[in-house]
Amino acid sequence: MYKVLITTVPFGDKNSAPLDLLDSNDIEYLINPLNKKLTEDELLDLVSDFDVIVAGTEQISDKVLEKASNVKMISRVGIGLDSVDLLAAEKRGIIVSYTPDAPAPAVAELTVGMMLTLLRSAHVSNSQMHLGEWHRYFGRRLSEVTIGIIGVGRIGKGVLEHLQGFGNPKILVNDTFIKDDIGKKFNVEWVTKEEIYEQS
Repeated sequence: MYKVLITTVPFGDKNSAPLDLLDSNDIEYLINPLNKKLTEDELLDLVSDFDVIVAGTEQISDKVLEKASNVKMISRVGIGLDSVDLLAAEKRGIIVSYTPDAPAPAVAELTVGMMLTLLRSAHVSNSQMHLGEWHRYFGRRLSEVTIGIIGVGRIGKGVLEHLQGFGNPKILVNDTFIKDDIGKKFNVEWVTKEEIYEQS
C-alpha cells in the first residue's frame, strides 16, 4: 500500500476530489499536521515513511530526500520547481512533477480583481469602513486606462481573456517571443517593457 505525505496547505478544503481519489484507491495519506509551510527540520521529522510527497513551496533539499528513502515521486502543487533539489531527486531516481496549469486561472482572475481594486480604491474604502469612516472616491474604469502585461503565458493570456469583457481597454504586451495569435485574438499592441512602464 502506498503512503502519501501532503505538505501543501490547505489541501482538499474547497474540493475533496483529490482526497476522494486517494480514499477510493485505499491509499493512506497524511495532510500536513502543522497546517503551515514546513521548515527543513519539520520535513525531516515527517518524510521517512512515505512513498509520495504532494508538496507546496517548502524546500525539499538533498538532506530531506536522503531521509525520505521510500519516496518515489514528488508532485509539486503549483508552477515552479525551484523548491525541489532536482539533482538530488534525479540521483535517487525520484520522479518530480508539477501542476503548471492548475493555479493559472485563479491567478489571472486575482490579477484583474486587483486592477479593479486599485482603480476604484476599494482597498482604502474597505479599511476606512472598518474604522467607521466613509469617504467617496472617484474611480476609473478599465476601459479608460492603458493596461500593460509583461509575459503572455498561461497567466498573462488568462488576464487578456478576462479583460475582453471590460469595454476594449488599450492593452500593451511584452514577451520574450511575439505570439501572432495573441495579437490577432486580443487586439493588443506589442511593445518594449520600457514602453509598458511609461504608458500603462
